[in-house]
Parts: sequence; C-alpha cells; structure tokens
Amino acid sequence: MAFRLSLSTPPAGFGAPPVAAPAEPEVTATPGLTLKAKRQLIAAYYLVLFPVVALTAFGLVMTMSANTVSAISANQNPYTKGLKQAAFALAGLVVALVLAHLHRRLWQTVAWAALIATMVLQAMVVVQGISRGGNQNWLRLGPVEIQPSEAIKFALALWLGSVLALKKEALTRWFDLIVPALIGIAGAMGLVLLGRDAGTALVIGVLAVGALILAGVPWSKLAAIGLPLVAGAALLILTDAGRLERVRLALNPESCTDPLDSCWQITQASYALSEGGWLGTGLGASRQKWEYLSQADSDFIYAIIGEEVGLGGTMLVLLLFALLGFGLFRIVRLHPDRFTQITVGAIGCWLMAQALINIGMVIQVLPVIGVPLPFVSAGGSALVSSLAAIGVVIGLMRLDPEVAEALRPRSRRSLRLAGVFGGGGR
Repeated sequence: MAFRLSLSTPPAGFGAPPVAAPAEPEVTATPGLTLKAKRQLIAAYYLVLFPVVALTAFGLVMTMSANTVSAISANQNPYTKGLKQAAFALAGLVVALVLAHLHRRLWQTVAWAALIATMVLQAMVVVQGISRGGNQNWLRLGPVEIQPSEAIKFALALWLGSVLALKKEALTRWFDLIVPALIGIAGAMGLVLLGRDAGTALVIGVLAVGALILAGVPWSKLAAIGLPLVAGAALLILTDAGRLERVRLALNPESCTDPLDSCWQITQASYALSEGGWLGTGLGASRQKWEYLSQADSDFIYAIIGEEVGLGGTMLVLLLFALLGFGLFRIVRLHPDRFTQITVGAIGCWLMAQALINIGMVIQVLPVIGVPLPFVSAGGSALVSSLAAIGVVIGLMRLDPEVAEALRPRSRRSLRLAGVFGGGGR
C-alpha cells in the first residue's frame, strides 16, 4: 500500500492547531472606486474649484465697476457696494470651509434644519417682506437684508440628496415619493411663488427634477409630476400681463413697439453688448451703467461684462461655467455614493440652469427673468448660498478616504488633467 505525504495543514486535533485565515483588511475607501475613476474625480474636483474662484474674483471686479456711477450720483463712496460684495464673498468662503469639513453623520440633520429654517424665513417674507420690482422677496433682519429664496435652493438640494438617497427602490411607490420629497418641493416652490418670484421658482423646479431623475424615479411618474407643473407655469404666465409681455418679446423681439417701456431693459442690454465689440470699451468705461440699464450689477451684469470686456470677456464667462458644469456632472457620473450623486447633481442643475437663464435673458433668447448670474452678480444671499453649495461639493468629495488622501497638498503629486478624458489607470 502506498502512502503519500500531505503538506497541507493538518486537521484540528491531529497534532497541530488549525491555522486561522488572515483577516481581511478593513476597506475604508468608497467601494467600486478604481484608480482611473479616482484620478478623474480628482481632476473634476479642480474643474469645480478653479471656475468658482475665477468667477467669484471676476464678479467682485465687475460688481465694483458697475456700481461706481450709481454710487457717485447718490453722493456715496463709489467703492462701498464693491467692498460690501467682497465681505459677502469672505462670509461665503467661511461658510464653504465649515461645510467642507462637516462630519458625515451631521449632513442629514443639517439638511432638515436648513430647509425648515429657510422656509420659515421665506414665510416671513410673504408676511412682512420688502417688495422691489414687483417681487416681495427680501427680509430685513437688523442692519442687513437677506433673500431667503436663494438659501432655499441650497437647503433643498442638500435635503433632497439626504431624503432621496434613503428611499432607493421605494421611489417607485407614490406614497414614498410624495412623503416627504414632493411635499418639500411643493412647499419651497409655493412659498417663493407667493412672493411673485417666478424666476427663482423655475430654478427650484429644475433643481428638483434633476434630483428626482438622479434618484431613479420612473419616467412615468416624472411625466405625471411634470404635466401639472407645466400647466401651472402656463397659468402663471397667462394670468399676468407683465409675464405674458416678456414671453411675447422673447419669441418675437421685432414686435417691440415701445422701447422706452416694456423693451427698455433688453434694448439697453443689446446696446451694451454691441458697444463692447470684440475687446470692449475698457474696464470701468461702460455707458449703460450710467443708470440707463437697470440692475446693471445684478440681473444684467453679463451685459456690462460684454460692454467693458468685450466678446472675449463674455466667452470667458461661458467657458468657466462650462468647466464648472462639466466638473460637477463628472462627479455625479463617477462617484459611487448615492447621496453624493443626488446632492451634487441637484446643485449642478441649480447653478447651470440659473446661469443659462440669466445669460439667455441678456442675449434675448429667453424672457426677462430676474435671476442673478451665479458667483458674478451682486447680492449677498445669492453669493453666500452658491459658495455654500460648492463647500458641500468639496465636503462630499473629501468623504472618500482615497480621494481625500490624493487631494492633500504634496510636492510630488500633480494633477493629471488627461484623466478627465479617460487617461490611464485600471
């Protein structure tokens, strides 16, 4: 009889104790994040950060330039409003840094608290707010005036990410979709519409639809939700003479018969863009800001950019927004975390929709809708809310240990932009 010597581990109780299998190392990185995806995410991080910094800095310069004449005519310091905008930018930076370092478990609590607080403030606007240009959208709190509807956009994006990420497959059922997501969306839009701010309500609608799509809500339910929204928007336009006139002029600009009344703003914006030409009239040399173009530092700041900096300046702004949008939606596509996908996607829909609406209004592609150009237009509430949203994006990126480690400043590490377009890695 032949015997063979086995070199395998002897069984327990046969002269040797069993050998335990090596413990699996604890995985701390986001599951499914390949080296290639990590590099692309890091590149997307910088594609978000750089445009935001550039747009904010450029906006401070243009805001100060657009306000000098109106301040002098009012016997005020010509740099007061510009410095005030710089103070808001600093406050927004502080808020963004705080949110970027917020602990993961606090996000849901912050989201609920932020949405409730901003909706309460918006309700106060409806009751005792300040009305300007037909919109009751400002609230005085001590020495400052705030616009809660701007903060609602930020709070709703964070809240929808938190709520929809937990629902997952349950979003195929109407009850789980209505409670609490659709109730929160309807409450936010309703309060803003009570202040007659249809432009902000439109942006909120785009934000909400983007979040619902990314959350995986079936298209049949999205259609059922969208049809009443479209009908409601049509009703708001048809029952308001001012809104109906703006839509008519956008569809047929040649029909303008009274350039000193309904066509005044779009006519002056056209003059500003045409006078700027290729290179612009020079920084500070705008003629339309001499109180010809109303809201020159906020809603129509893009026209002043075209006049003073020329076509090159307007194209630079478009390029920066394109990079920002590409970076945000690149994060949505690559990051495996559901909460990050929905939240960053909602923020991206908000910022890109608002930028397109503002620019489309100035170049007469869309009706005149009073929404600011993100990071560029004057307005403390809008700037702080937008910077806070970017702080959330940075914070969500840093939740992944691998990405956070790669983002730490090191002399031997450099950004590979080629990774954005599918560069190396496994």
